[in-house]
Amino acid sequence: MSNDPALTLFYSPRACSLACHIALEESGLPFATREVKIRENKHKDESYLQVNRWGKIPALEIGDQVLTEAHAILGYIGDRSAHDLLPAAGTLERARAHEWMNFLSSTVHIAFRPLFRPAVLAGTNGPIEAVRRAGIPLLRETLAEVDRRLAGRSWALGEKYSVCDPYLLVFWIWSQREDVIEHVEDMPNWRGLADRTFDRPATQRVLAREGLTPEALRSA
Repeated sequence: MSNDPALTLFYSPRACSLACHIALEESGLPFATREVKIRENKHKDESYLQVNRWGKIPALEIGDQVLTEAHAILGYIGDRSAHDLLPAAGTLERARAHEWMNFLSSTVHIAFRPLFRPAVLAGTNGPIEAVRRAGIPLLRETLAEVDRRLAGRSWALGEKYSVCDPYLLVFWIWSQREDVIEHVEDMPNWRGLADRTFDRPATQRVLAREGLTPEALRSA
């Protein structure tokens, strides 16, 4: 019997946790899931705050400890997996994986905020529409940079799938939402990676588990 700690992923459909959910499904590791619906403010319930007092999704329960932040969770899954989901430690390829995940968490994710949560930046009674309009050029520029970096690649790290790819899928899904897609340009390199990621059986199983139909993925 394995002595590895039990894993439980706390996720919300279509959030960044989707990347962690797919990575776990790819990893071959045994895990459980707990749904915490952000749109219903379940991440603010006391039961979840006892897991992550910051109230953020995702969180990965590892035995009696909790790991937060998608980048950290993806790195942990990649290291634990027997399926080579991260390059070896100490290599430039490993550093490139962290470069991708940091770029996605610190730059790409933040670029969506003026469109998704303008009141956080403008204040409840502030110029919400002005914040949205001001954020569109930066979002378009940021997403175009992702597409540029993917040119000539099958996957984020070249020809081998890694935990970076489901993370890229999350932001591709966000870019195709009905309230965003009109503001972004065509991104053929990223679209190709997204299609390949969608086609993987692990991705399909996770989408079904989270109830993410094509219509649900596009809705605002």
